[in-house]
Amino acid sequence: MSMKMIIKVLMIILICQLGDCRRKKKSRNRERSSRGLVPQLMANYTAPSLPPAHEVGCNHATMACAYRGGCGLALQQYMQSCSDLVSGITDTCSKDCRFALIALLSTPEGKRLMECNCEDDSCHLQKARVEPCRTEVTWNTSPDTIVSCSAATWICAADPLCSTAMDYYNRNCQKMFTGKKCSRRCKNSLDIMLRQKSAAKLATCYCEGTEDFECINIRRNTDVLCFGKKEVVEVIENTVESKPKTSGAPKDRSLVLVIFSFLATCLLTELGSAVNMALQSVILVT
Repeated sequence: MSMKMIIKVLMIILICQLGDCRRKKKSRNRERSSRGLVPQLMANYTAPSLPPAHEVGCNHATMACAYRGGCGLALQQYMQSCSDLVSGITDTCSKDCRFALIALLSTPEGKRLMECNCEDDSCHLQKARVEPCRTEVTWNTSPDTIVSCSAATWICAADPLCSTAMDYYNRNCQKMFTGKKCSRRCKNSLDIMLRQKSAAKLATCYCEGTEDFECINIRRNTDVLCFGKKEVVEVIENTVESKPKTSGAPKDRSLVLVIFSFLATCLLTELGSAVNMALQSVILVT
């Protein structure tokens, strides 16, 4: 390689390095300037603490909920599903109204909305009219309770991250729903959904039989196809029952006992015959 070519190559490398240094300096300057403008980017930044919910006006709490994705959707569902109860047409908490309130109270902003300070008589009246729902809604939103799969679905849907994960799960697991297979994409979507905090109750929920989806079949297919749990099918009086496969130890023990009992019976029979023959021979000799 000629000296001129070596010099050209070195010059190109030097120019590229200088260009990279300038770009890094510019990015550092932008980062520093953004840190000065946005306090959330500072290392020692702490978010301001919220005032107690009972000190916040309900108008302000409603706006805070409406501007949040999950809470805003739950608030909209509450206004639609509980309109008859809130307007005084009925004093019964319907199933749709109950689920809407469960979803609303499962969000931080919705929980604060239920505890806000009313600023007029209309607000006080509205809170009083939803009292028939309080006991069951409070129980369903408690962290340690096991709820129906419908309620667990509403709680997940009220959280944006959990709702997105559930959408991917519903989209990627159609073959699993029909009992065909649990694909890698379906298993991954299921794992992501169950890692969400708002999906905790989905992992332990129970099927009521009144869901808008095939709850029992989906749970069985999820256990068998995705989690590898085994089932045995028993036919009893023209009905098919599926039961989780358990250990065969009790059956083995009962089989051993039957065989042992049979052998003991045979042994005792042979022994009795031998004794009888010996007695007869003694009698004949005497």
